[in-house]
Amino acid sequence: MKRSHLTLMASLLVGLLPQAQAQTPVNSIQLGVAGVDFNAKSHDMTGPAGTTPPGIQADVKDKQVWALVYDRRIDGPWSFTFQGGLPPVLKLKAAGTAAALGEIGTVRAWFPAVMGTYTWEANSTFALHAGAGLHYTFFTNGATNTVYDGAFGGTSSRAKFSPSLGPIVKLGGTWSLNRNWFLDLSYSKYWIRTTATVTTATPGVGDIERKVKVRTSPDVLALTLGYRF
Repeated sequence: MKRSHLTLMASLLVGLLPQAQAQTPVNSIQLGVAGVDFNAKSHDMTGPAGTTPPGIQADVKDKQVWALVYDRRIDGPWSFTFQGGLPPVLKLKAAGTAAALGEIGTVRAWFPAVMGTYTWEANSTFALHAGAGLHYTFFTNGATNTVYDGAFGGTSSRAKFSPSLGPIVKLGGTWSLNRNWFLDLSYSKYWIRTTATVTTATPGVGDIERKVKVRTSPDVLALTLGYRF
């Protein structure tokens, strides 16, 4: 091969290298921890006449959870954000006139969400982001304990919780550690409604079904470590 051809090829390769190096990762995945303050509000429990004392309500104990976030860039500052995490087991507490009972059961919560997110690049190392979208929260493995069963004169109970589709908003800041790695601190707000249906096996009577409606508006503060790719 002639020297002139080699020189031309070398020049082309050198011209391409800066472009390859200039490409910036646009998508990311994050893993971290989040503290959840549920802010639960409950209606009174209802049941067949004469089986359910008035004023019995429900509450949810605050929880720390593992958080997982995937961000997919759409165009410019806009991206799709998928948010969830390891589904936690929530501890349910009695409230209202039954508050003295304390913990009365557990349920596992799943909370996937999708948002549209806008990011402001303040400088080369810091950015702000805001998003809004929808979550679909559902529940599995609902169970009461002997405290609940005993309070209603039952031998055992099974519990089901209705799913909830609702809004979510999110604000946060990102600090770049290098080209790929970053830290993210964010605040999310969910709005969740569910109805718990608890069926108690009661000697001499049979199954008695009781319901309680619960609204929660969880405040979620998360610290995550992210990787861009």
